[in-house]
Amino acid sequence: HATTSVLVEFAGIMPSSKAKSASKAGASSGGYASEPSTEDLKMEVAMLRKALAEMTAEKMQLEKKVTELEARANCSAADLKMAEPGGQPDEKDRQRVLTHLQSEAYCHLFASPIAGVGVRAFRQIPEGVDPFPFSNPHMAAKERFCIVSAAELRAMPEGVFDQVKSFFAPLTEDDDWTPQRDDNGEIIYGVLATGMNSLNISWYLNHSENPNIVFKEADDEGGYNSFVTRRQIQAGEELTTDYRELGREFFALVSGEDQKP
Repeated sequence: HATTSVLVEFAGIMPSSKAKSASKAGASSGGYASEPSTEDLKMEVAMLRKALAEMTAEKMQLEKKVTELEARANCSAADLKMAEPGGQPDEKDRQRVLTHLQSEAYCHLFASPIAGVGVRAFRQIPEGVDPFPFSNPHMAAKERFCIVSAAELRAMPEGVFDQVKSFFAPLTEDDDWTPQRDDNGEIIYGVLATGMNSLNISWYLNHSENPNIVFKEADDEGGYNSFVTRRQIQAGEELTTDYRELGREFFALVSGEDQKP
């Protein structure tokens, strides 16, 4: 993906040779006939970085596929019919919308005093709940991501890269802090396959070092991540999260520290 975006698709997922290539590259580190040169080591590092980025994309594929299959397994036949293209909501779906509006609709967008657009509670939100639940999740679009390099984004029209960076954090290493790079040393980003115009309200959360909601990893392997309120949130209060949970480069947007090229 140093020169092209990699679209994460569900179909046709098969065991890949990429993991084997990574294993071979790692195993080769001790197999030099003599002390490896600096150039040899650089080439091996480049190979490993490329394999890691490709394996990360495959991991995202598998996680989304698991989520889709679990959702289908938990839906009735009628639900699945409604989820098909052209399907229409039925009375059960209508009742879910009414329940959602009654007890799960909490927030709207507003001009934030912190920065730009933020998310504000228009009514009280209890402690320990997801402030952004979907109504009829079986009909919601699934989130798929494209892996895009910083080099590709720099080639976009003026302003596009800044907008992408403001919403989509770079993929990170296992430490959840250091950004991943491709074989050309470029930072890589996961951008929604449906583009910038399909972001839901939770994408507009601003940063705080004392946030009132926290990031919550999915309970099940392959499930969707979400947010949970740390305490009761009052009507008129802005919802905030801690950008440090999204890695060094994303936190740099608000910390004043220089982002790495």
